[in-house]
Amino acid sequence: MSAVRIKIFAVCLVCLLCGTVRAAENTVNKIAAVVNGEMISLHELRMHTAAELARRGLAPDSPEGRELQRMILETLTNDILLRQEAKRYKLSVSNAEVEEEYKRSVQRSGMPLAQFEENLKKQKTDVVTYKERISNALLRQRIATFMVIRKVFVTPDEVAAYYEKHKDEFGGERTADFSVLMIPDGKNYQEIYQKVKSGGMNFEDAARQYSTDPSAGNGGRVRGVPFDRLPPEMKKLLSGLKDGQMSPLLRTRGGVVVIRRDSINEPKPLTFEEARPRIEEMLRAPLLEERFKEYIGQLRGKAVIDIRI
Repeated sequence: MSAVRIKIFAVCLVCLLCGTVRAAENTVNKIAAVVNGEMISLHELRMHTAAELARRGLAPDSPEGRELQRMILETLTNDILLRQEAKRYKLSVSNAEVEEEYKRSVQRSGMPLAQFEENLKKQKTDVVTYKERISNALLRQRIATFMVIRKVFVTPDEVAAYYEKHKDEFGGERTADFSVLMIPDGKNYQEIYQKVKSGGMNFEDAARQYSTDPSAGNGGRVRGVPFDRLPPEMKKLLSGLKDGQMSPLLRTRGGVVVIRRDSINEPKPLTFEEARPRIEEMLRAPLLEERFKEYIGQLRGKAVIDIRI
């Protein structure tokens, strides 16, 4: 290749690369909306939309995909308005509260931490984004409590009438109690497993000392998880064990995990007093939703919102 051709090729390559970089920068820097002076980038919107598109199996350019993006943009807009209101009323959510709710989410799933976070990746999200959603949800609850819940009332007579009419719904549900020992890579998991299995160390002490699962501080114990809501593989594993029996060593992305079945608890009918908090929540939910929509509508009515896509 001649020197002239090499120069022409190099110039074309530089132009092509610059164009690619500029296109990427435009995607990142392009503004999807401005809410009372606070911006939502197109990149941020697409990042939030991607996980939900994957979960629903939708193509981004399909009518359903475009409608989903519109709905998520509306949610992001509402989140900004709520954060601004929270700042106005000096309401906040601490990192400790987010971390505690994240641990509860992992425990409710019935999965070891590594498997839970692996599932997040399959859903095209990550821990940081998931915790951001938790923070927004907690902030919504805080504002709802501060601005909305105090205006929604359910009478004792309404609660009692609902219980009498729907007693069969409060028969309880089967729950699982189990314990988790997540041994990270780098530890001698065979030795730890044999020590626990032989009785040389109890499961709870091993979990506190070695486990990286959120349940470690509680001796690995996870209690009262609705059995029917567990992932199929976890239900199958627990069903194949006896009370007090440990699973074999199971390899996961975060290390090696051992599950001990503690008990499978049969449903127990709830008394009126036990069922009352749930009934109050059920009866209040549609009223709260209605009031909350009204509150959001008022915020949007007063806000300066500039949608740019």
